Amino acid sequence: MNISSALASIPDVEFRLDEPLARHTTFRVGGPVRLLARPRSEKALFALLEPIRELDIPFIVLGAGSNVLAPDGPWEMSVIQLHLACNRLLRSEQRAEDQKVLYAGAGTKLQQLILYCIENGLEGLESLAGIPATVGGAIVMNASTSLGAISDSLVDIDLLGPHGERRSIRRDQLTPGYRTMGIPESSIVLGASFKLRPCSRDIVEARVEQIIKNRRQTQPLRFHSAGSIFKNPVGRFAGSLIEKAGLKGYRIGDAEVSRKHANWIINRGHALARDIIELVERIENEVYGTFGVRLEREIRILE
Repeated sequence: MNISSALASIPDVEFRLDEPLARHTTFRVGGPVRLLARPRSEKALFALLEPIRELDIPFIVLGAGSNVLAPDGPWEMSVIQLHLACNRLLRSEQRAEDQKVLYAGAGTKLQQLILYCIENGLEGLESLAGIPATVGGAIVMNASTSLGAISDSLVDIDLLGPHGERRSIRRDQLTPGYRTMGIPESSIVLGASFKLRPCSRDIVEARVEQIIKNRRQTQPLRFHSAGSIFKNPVGRFAGSLIEKAGLKGYRIGDAEVSRKHANWIINRGHALARDIIELVERIENEVYGTFGVRLEREIRILE
């Protein structure tokens, strides 16, 4: 079946054939994908999904590509990005004198959301500053730091179900956990609402600047990476276990365990997915052999 011809008649959608995923992941790794589609509106997204589901075309929704590892070779998968379709920032009702609600589309970058909060004097999402993700991706994995999680300020999520039905799920209907929001995998996040508090713009900006400064001091931000590779085991830190296993600086090809933060693998220039996977497996084996701890992957390896 010719996928491009089956979808070509859908208006208001930008299509790219054989698009290298390396251009769309923070690791800068990934071979050509069968089809990359960028609907320019929610209406176009719904129109695109109808034939994709009818024809049973395999697809994923990709946000900023910051928590994934794409395969090296051609990938028989269609990728949908929501940067153009779901990028609204809407300041909605004031629930109380000290509380405001902000709606953000799934394709909105967290950087844009944080900047909006600074400019409008709204506090509550500062802990997410510096995370290279979209709102949709951050919601799915319940993005968090030691200072808080995105679920802490969540009011509700706007979802598109597997049969095209749109619905809203309240925060109290979810069971957020470590690196998960508990959203059904068959659903697509369209946006979310957050409860925020009015605050001095200078105070919010100062907090954000301090958080970003701390990130620069502790994380290898000069290199392409996907952030933390493993979840922290209960009561332990993955980075500490990896460092104590003697793996800081260990390298396979251009994939290297960061000397700055051992739970990060960095791309030294031309790393391949197979190099990174081999390095991940080496880390898992060494940590288990040394400490008897099985590390759980945080990064999503696309296959």
